[in-house]
Amino acid sequence: MERDTVTAMRILAAALLSVPALASAQPYVSAHRGGAAYAPENTMMAFRNAARLHVDDFETDSWLSADGALVLIHDQDLSRTTNCKGPVTAKTWAELRECDAGWWFTPGQGVTHPDPALPHPARGRGARIPSAKELFAFAASFQGDYRPTVTIEIKDKLAAVREAEALVPLIQNSDIKNRIIVQSFSRVGIDRVKQLDPSIRTLYLVDEPGTLRPALIEAVHGGHDFIAPDAGMAGFDAAYVQVAHDAGRKVVPWTIDTQADVQRMVGYGVDGIISNFPACLLKLEGRLTTARLMPEELGEPDAPLCRR
Repeated sequence: MERDTVTAMRILAAALLSVPALASAQPYVSAHRGGAAYAPENTMMAFRNAARLHVDDFETDSWLSADGALVLIHDQDLSRTTNCKGPVTAKTWAELRECDAGWWFTPGQGVTHPDPALPHPARGRGARIPSAKELFAFAASFQGDYRPTVTIEIKDKLAAVREAEALVPLIQNSDIKNRIIVQSFSRVGIDRVKQLDPSIRTLYLVDEPGTLRPALIEAVHGGHDFIAPDAGMAGFDAAYVQVAHDAGRKVVPWTIDTQADVQRMVGYGVDGIISNFPACLLKLEGRLTTARLMPEELGEPDAPLCRR
């Protein structure tokens, strides 16, 4: 163990010496699950709305269905966000398409938390569980000045390699390979992506206490392009961001929803911010061009700009 630690520290030291420091402009805006405060999370309704707001990146989550389709949903169990029950992995793509993915959405919640007492304006509005291929095609339809990226997470830690092996060909056959980032808490999953295609950008998600520095070393060792800590982790500050930049890694914390936290992350010099309320950062950067934050079909009242 001691030898491994010394080796890892040497890897990081070499990276610090050989890679020029990254200069951060204003952070890019990543809509967490498509902007889950404004539209049903991980649905095409949310991604279309995020595009209308002109976010820079669509962040999403993926699982494999029973028949091998890569579908976009955060939880393995369907019940938190849809009117269906049971694991995603036990249902076919056709069965999953029957679920109403807007069933429990409530404006301004951020991540959906089912509450029968709250309003649910997206029920029956056609929000379905989409496929990764569907989102890639949507992002590829933007070929002008606005060219959003997609950050897609490998969720199934127990089948991370299998999911990576299903995802890489989809990326390679898309029209936006250079605009797709694969992220995961599973280093095994993103390592497999890099093994299959080193040109695909990868992002290492971090949330375990005490793992900030070791995770950065692992990101450097694995050739991963981004590191994304939980913004509330002890030790995550401007100094950490600078160390990561000196090692040639971009830093994209999650999930940043209040105005105060957005401003704090900007002050740290991060490269991007993942948010359920993406318009909060767009407004701060002077890039918000609409007063309406939710899709028009969801009616009134509108969602708040930032978490209150």
